[in-house]
Amino acid sequence: MITKFVDPTKLRASPENAFVMGFIYALIGIFIAFFLFPNYIGIVSVFFTSMAMMPLISKLIEELALRGGREQRVKKGDLALTELHLRGRKLSIKGLWNDHKHLMQVYLYSFFGIFLMFGLMIFILPQENGDYKGLVQLKITKGGEEKLISDEFILREQFEAYRRITGITTGEATEILGSASDQCFLGDCDKFDFFIGIIKNNLWVLIVTFLVALIYGFGAMFIITWNASVWGIVFANRSLDLAPIAGKNPVVFFGLLILTVLPHTALEALTYFTAAMSGGIASQGMAREDFESERFERILVHALILMAASLLLLILAAFMETYVISLVDEMIPKY
Repeated sequence: MITKFVDPTKLRASPENAFVMGFIYALIGIFIAFFLFPNYIGIVSVFFTSMAMMPLISKLIEELALRGGREQRVKKGDLALTELHLRGRKLSIKGLWNDHKHLMQVYLYSFFGIFLMFGLMIFILPQENGDYKGLVQLKITKGGEEKLISDEFILREQFEAYRRITGITTGEATEILGSASDQCFLGDCDKFDFFIGIIKNNLWVLIVTFLVALIYGFGAMFIITWNASVWGIVFANRSLDLAPIAGKNPVVFFGLLILTVLPHTALEALTYFTAAMSGGIASQGMAREDFESERFERILVHALILMAASLLLLILAAFMETYVISLVDEMIPKY
């Protein structure tokens, strides 16, 4: 039924509507998981959210695989038309961007809609391991005893991932290259070790995203939604920790924090989007085209270029997180 509300044509004209779609689907996913699977709300809510998004992503990737390289926008004064060609046009960076930018925008807007919904849940619910009382305090009877509906009660799996990420970035990154005493970058060995640790962790996510998209077609949306949910609680919890220092309301500080790290967050998100698009397009090509055809060759080249772009974005995002965001982070309490 949800496909009845999915209109790629409207999103093509206004991709920012995907933000509202991601936000609403995440809210619905959380409610469904709460009532049907109360012991696994965090992971099941991600499943239902991604399932709601998949029909849209499916239509967009199918359309992209069909029209890729065949479309060109033609403007005559105030009139804009779409010109299609039976054979693919000459491959170019501009052409690739024009072919894929719409899907990239939908991914990005929906990602931040999901991110915001999961982040706001941290401010709505009281902390299980903290002093924050939340905006709403509800209790349910479970196992014969009354239990408070806290942040970790709803998003337990996300908090477990949050603790694992914290452990990797604070403790395990230094073990990746040992002391790295003769491999320092910009004269800081600790940051260089951290930089390599971030690349190693994100590279694993990138590869899994690509393979899931390649094998399951559009299943990478689950991994993207999962990352959005984890990042949402990471930023929201960090806001609760830093807001008292800055003398700000936690929700206001959450907004300031997002604006501060938005370039890095968007860049890392684009890393996974391009990997998902690469796998999804390659999957469509293998399913629909003859392996010896010109179309299959063109689709495969598109997928490889997107994967190469994803790897470059990964390195750039890791560099920003290590050497740029750390400088900005020191300024945050001054706001």
